[in-house]
Amino acid sequence: MTSSVSRFLSFAACAALLLLSAVLRAADPAPKTDDSGWILPGANAGTGWHLRLKDARAEAAKDGKPIIILFTGPDWSSASKKFESGVLRSKEYAASVRPAVVGLYVQHFVNTAAPEEQVSANQSLRKSLNVPAVYPCTVVLASDGKKVLGIIPGALEKKEYLQQVSKLTGIPLPE
Repeated sequence: MTSSVSRFLSFAACAALLLLSAVLRAADPAPKTDDSGWILPGANAGTGWHLRLKDARAEAAKDGKPIIILFTGPDWSSASKKFESGVLRSKEYAASVRPAVVGLYVQHFVNTAAPEEQVSANQSLRKSLNVPAVYPCTVVLASDGKKVLGIIPGALEKKEYLQQVSKLTGIPLPE
């Protein structure tokens, strides 16, 4: 009798795990994409980011703004998620940096199926700029979209990150 109860409990535990797995997958919907299928930045990054360097360069040249390229791992890197929600979504970033730069969001996917074109373009850009394999990592380009003004590796605290960006770009920070 005990072996029957034991088998039943094992079966019930497996069924509960399968149900929980299905519920968790349903709660984590597929990422949003643009018209070509490229995966858009998640909610933690905010809005207004380009996905393609050519688009960021065109806007930067037109407006005379530097480009901030964020290399991030939003589907696997807890440091990237924390940085995006704590720094990029902060009122200080939104008030001082965001209006003064052109943003390029470059995702390194691990747990998300992404279009091969996007994965390849992001890897090529990382290699061409000699970006270290540290996530998140920010590269600041001049408004010509070519000259590297600096690299900020890692998830710095908000105040330090804003100071670094200000130093590289000349963007004044509020007191």
